[in-house]
Amino acid sequence: MLGVRREGNALVAFYFVYFCAMGAFLPYWGPWLQSQDQSAFAIGLLTAAVQFSKVIAPNVWGWLLHWQPARRLIPWGTYLAALSFGLLFFAQQDFWKLLLVTLGFSFFWAATLPLVDALSLAWAQQQGKQYGRIRLWGSLGFIALAMGMGVLLGGFGDQVFLPLLLLFFFGTAWLSHYLPLTASPSPPQAVPRPSFLPYLRQPELLLFLLAGVLEQGSHGVYYAFYSIYVEAHGFGSGVVGILWALAVLAEVIFFWFGDQWIQRWGTMRLFGIAFFLTSVRWAVIAWWPGFFWIIVVQILHAASYAAFHLAAVHWVFGRFPEALRSRGMALYASLVYGLGGGLGALGAGYAWSHWGGQGAFGAAAAMALVAFVLLSGMKHYSRPLEKTA
Repeated sequence: MLGVRREGNALVAFYFVYFCAMGAFLPYWGPWLQSQDQSAFAIGLLTAAVQFSKVIAPNVWGWLLHWQPARRLIPWGTYLAALSFGLLFFAQQDFWKLLLVTLGFSFFWAATLPLVDALSLAWAQQQGKQYGRIRLWGSLGFIALAMGMGVLLGGFGDQVFLPLLLLFFFGTAWLSHYLPLTASPSPPQAVPRPSFLPYLRQPELLLFLLAGVLEQGSHGVYYAFYSIYVEAHGFGSGVVGILWALAVLAEVIFFWFGDQWIQRWGTMRLFGIAFFLTSVRWAVIAWWPGFFWIIVVQILHAASYAAFHLAAVHWVFGRFPEALRSRGMALYASLVYGLGGGLGALGAGYAWSHWGGQGAFGAAAAMALVAFVLLSGMKHYSRPLEKTA
């Protein structure tokens, strides 16, 4: 029993510190790049570089699971992410250096999370635990640093951005040694794995990936320019941090109850709610009817991110055999968050430059609405395991 508790605590700690880094990075990457004299288009490209790394990295590391166990791959990825992130100290204000270093550190950073997600789902299933209640600690870490970094930047300036992030990168590397890595799939020398290709031909999987690319692509303008957009309306970095933290607090609450809601409603219904409310969220931000409504729609992050992600990992986990689940999770992460996020960031940079903030968020609302329409095709093809949690 003590061993199980220790393993659970290690997963909680890893998610917390990993998303502390994410909370310090995502809201302030755009403003930090702006402080490095980067244009709106360059900020879009550099944000897209982080996302596009997710297209390749999870699949490469998922393939490496054929040859190396997760107990080696996860620590390798976290240490290499920390070391390559440190090169940003030598790349400031030079776009091409920033681009190369960003591609490097984000390749290793993106590689580890799908492996840890697959590990956490497998461990939770073995121990009778709820994945959502483990994952929510990542959201709490995000809140802590989304708010804390805003305060630190306001008090000490941009010079604290890189050192603090580097500290959290090395923190995840250290914690990776304590994860319950025996719960993860081992290399397949002893047991042949089934072919991955037949699963890629499933119509419902293709529709899910397309809808997910659009849904997450609509977040591109949010991750790249939301902080800048809020500041353009006269608010400081402290308010920016509070708004990001409020969004993730709503995410935490959803993760706490989310597994129960999946069992009650099924993943398809949660997908529909998430896609529709995502479109509403971006439309209201584009309109900017007043700060009160901006606060209200930040709560919809519970739908646009938490509901979608929790439903998606259960949906993907249930559609691949055990030997292929890590690769299935890598495929989901790489296409939905990598390709979708990268295309969304590129599109956001273009839209922001040509149409301004209102037009960029309006386009994001349209993308999420198209994803909602694609959901009807998923419902037609989906097999009856939507209430599997």
